[in-house]
Amino acid sequence: MNLTQYSLNFKTLSKPQMNLLAKLDEMGVIVDMDNRSVTNPTNGYTEMLDPAIATLVRWVYKVYRTYDNGKMNYNGTKVAIAIFDRVRYLILDLDKQAFRNFID
Repeated sequence: MNLTQYSLNFKTLSKPQMNLLAKLDEMGVIVDMDNRSVTNPTNGYTEMLDPAIATLVRWVYKVYRTYDNGKMNYNGTKVAIAIFDRVRYLILDLDKQAFRNFID
């Protein structure tokens, strides 16, 4: 299931947030309904999250790892810093606790 389809489970999202999810869908981001566990690579903290939130957090981690190589990308698709930041802020808007535990 892609993020746009899954977004029906969230509170009402703004048009820019829906556009962001559509952009992530274009990159091939898929919500893994069976993989809700996320581990913070910095401190080892693990928690079960909503599947879409877990997907977004893992997306941030994966894209961030490519930052050291120069240009951020997701599976070969260039990711602008603005998109990266918007995903982080979307996580904050949807689940403040997950943001604190995994992104902040």
